[in-house]
Amino acid sequence: MARIRTVKPEFWTSEQIMNLSPIARLLFIGLWNFCDDAGIHPASIKSLKAQIFPVDDIDVASLVDELIQEGLVDEYEVEGKSYWRVTGWQRHQRIDRPTFKHPLPNGVIPKNHDEVMRVLEFQAIKKNLDEYSPNERRALTPGMEGKGMEGKGRGR
Repeated sequence: MARIRTVKPEFWTSEQIMNLSPIARLLFIGLWNFCDDAGIHPASIKSLKAQIFPVDDIDVASLVDELIQEGLVDEYEVEGKSYWRVTGWQRHQRIDRPTFKHPLPNGVIPKNHDEVMRVLEFQAIKKNLDEYSPNERRALTPGMEGKGMEGKGRGR
């Protein structure tokens, strides 16, 4: 079911938004109308086009790619089904009595706003750790593995 959403005045001068083509900006706002109250929409180009541009000859796939490249939307999969999530949803949309229809990236359909925030905060922390962790793990020298007692006991 479509919902009324808010467009803040600073939307138009946001760097991310100004980097989009004008039609991608319109698609982004239209996407909000059809997301659930956690900012999630099934990742279906055909459905999104039918909802926002039903009579227009527009390449919605390339517009969604623009949104993803700018970091405004991310895509994830749960049990073989793909979803789009508006990344700044919680900062920009206030919902009085939210209802959630689609699963979060962890596979759970949230029951309340606090549950959404916990999952998204955890994912942000995990993403930051993944980005700043070294890609190559240091291998232990065979026969030199410790028993977790190094630096304890006598001789220290």
